[in-house]
Amino acid sequence: MIRDLGPCDLSEWRRIRTEGLRLFPEAFLTTLREELARSDEEVAKSLVGRLVLGVFEDDRLVGTAALDPVVEATATAHRVMLNAFYVSAQRHGTGIGARLLGAALDRAAADGKLQVELFVAAQNAPAIRLYEKHGFVRHGFLPRAARLESGFVDDLYYVRQLDG
Repeated sequence: MIRDLGPCDLSEWRRIRTEGLRLFPEAFLTTLREELARSDEEVAKSLVGRLVLGVFEDDRLVGTAALDPVVEATATAHRVMLNAFYVSAQRHGTGIGARLLGAALDRAAADGKLQVELFVAAQNAPAIRLYEKHGFVRHGFLPRAARLESGFVDDLYYVRQLDG
């Protein structure tokens, strides 16, 4: 089942979010240390203030995807950024990522968005394959997009137009 997350999903969100940050730190701009420093109230508020989709197997959250405004401006209201996309490591290769991405694209279109954008770490080949398979087109390269303890990470910029 795929549904919107809310404050009632706080513990599951924190569990899967920390898993992703621990296992794949180069895939996110937020560090594990930063995530752990956030209060429950702050995290619950963020689940109310943004659109976060979750994939559940029984009562366990196994995947997440957020759709955030690119910029809070009327001129960019047709665009949305795909963020916090993660599928639990135990569920890789099961098709959950494809289902979740499809649901996020459907939701963006239903909300009247015309364009979904994302940044992905240049070395994240499985994610790049998934995005390209779902019609995302690479439009840019951002060197040293993130500075982590392990060094710099380059990002690729992808766009999926929903109306063409």
